[in-house]
Amino acid sequence: MTERVLAETLAEAAAQPAAMAQVLEQRAEAISRAAFGTLAATALAETSSQPLPAPQLPTLWAETLTEPAPPLRATALWVEVLRRDTAAAAMVSTALDAFGETPWPEAPRGVFAFRHDWAEPLVERLHWATGVVRLASGNEARQAQRRVPRRFFTYHMGHGRASDALVAEWLADHLGRLAWWPLPQHAVTLTAAAAAGAQWLPVTAANAAGFVPARGRWRLERDGLHGPAEGQRFALLIAADGWQVLTLAEVEPERLWLTEPLTRPIPAGASVLPLVEGVAVEPAEFTQGVPGIMAGSVTAQVAFEPMPDEGLLDDPWLDGWPVWPDGNWRDDPSVTAQAMVTAQDLSPADPWVRRDDPWPTTSFQRRFLAAGREDIARWRARLYRAQGRLGACWLPDGLAPVLHVTADADIEDGFLRVGAADLAAFWHRPAGALILHPDGSRQPVLTAGCHRDDGGVLVLRCGLEAPVPAGSRLLRLARCRLDHDAVDLHWHTPGLVEIPLTLRRLPEPRGNDRAVYTPS
Repeated sequence: MTERVLAETLAEAAAQPAAMAQVLEQRAEAISRAAFGTLAATALAETSSQPLPAPQLPTLWAETLTEPAPPLRATALWVEVLRRDTAAAAMVSTALDAFGETPWPEAPRGVFAFRHDWAEPLVERLHWATGVVRLASGNEARQAQRRVPRRFFTYHMGHGRASDALVAEWLADHLGRLAWWPLPQHAVTLTAAAAAGAQWLPVTAANAAGFVPARGRWRLERDGLHGPAEGQRFALLIAADGWQVLTLAEVEPERLWLTEPLTRPIPAGASVLPLVEGVAVEPAEFTQGVPGIMAGSVTAQVAFEPMPDEGLLDDPWLDGWPVWPDGNWRDDPSVTAQAMVTAQDLSPADPWVRRDDPWPTTSFQRRFLAAGREDIARWRARLYRAQGRLGACWLPDGLAPVLHVTADADIEDGFLRVGAADLAAFWHRPAGALILHPDGSRQPVLTAGCHRDDGGVLVLRCGLEAPVPAGSRLLRLARCRLDHDAVDLHWHTPGLVEIPLTLRRLPEPRGNDRAVYTPS
């Protein structure tokens, strides 16, 4: 192959910059990887699998380069779109201000090495974003604007120790800057002492799902672009005589394997907490009782967590929506039953053509308790499936009285005989119901109306999946959705989470809500 000298080469569709081309201008709009300085004047395309460093071009258009790497020597260099901040491209120090004070991914970060005071719950907030618009037909149009929620943690400080005063000084230095933040709900304890030089730590039952890669952003390294799942896992070890950061190689149920041996002995009883990236977003407020001792809370936005496993959900489905369990009745859940009249039609038509649509604004306040890892993971998957105000569900409303089945019902029967004493006006409208069998099983059904015929008869709008024995109970279900995009998880202990939720009742489906259109 003879050498070519071209005046201009267009490499819009090249995966890597072409070599052996002495060009005056190179357009790299679609180059997916720019290696260390491509010298386009002299290169051998036949044997070069990766372009060599230092491109010497009069103009380099790097607007869409996904992996620019230093040193890029060019007359014009657009630093705003480079995904890696570096000081190796002859940039002045003022250019680094756009990337922060730590230009390299492996630069040291601050560590929030303070214990959370479990006298107050650890608050974890998951914040989605949903657009809700009420249509003229009386229905709702909901649009998801954020699939993965933002994650916030509120730590409570105040152990009555002199070291608590250091929290204010630490925040003064790290407010708004990237740092490492611990996850106290996934903390484990050393069951035995570890000597210096040990490669693993004996700990209590560790949850591998809690020790996730610490970095929550995509990183551009020298060997390419790396996602959050490819990062290292870090942990904070807090002992009585100090703390240190560990790099984990593997997490087993009773062992934590380290990438480097311990530099000093660790006594038994020390705590190991996973670390994730985060930023302190709000100034903290502390109350000082005596000099050197204070109490307060610190809020930080941390990295995203991995998507939960939806295979853990066992909620029954009714009419295309999942049936959520009821809340904790010990806390007396409240119901706000209201309605408002909205003028949906403002056209200059005759008054009898216009319609004022009354629609209910009933809301249900519930407080759910999740105990154990499986139950907590199940509730987390349930919230991720709802995505804030986007998803709908069925919820026991708590307004209608509980009906008791007085006679056995077969699968072919289209009705249930219930007690007439409990048959009230709440059951005369079409709704959903959850049948609780005496053996603990349950099945959801759609109800139509009720009437009195030798007792009470509740007509069904769907078939039964299993026979209903006498003595079963019926709970009325309401179509609901979350009334807020931010969900707070109150961690009282690492194994007990309290989730207060407010759900809003959805309007009854009407018009084309039940019509499914398939394009021809």
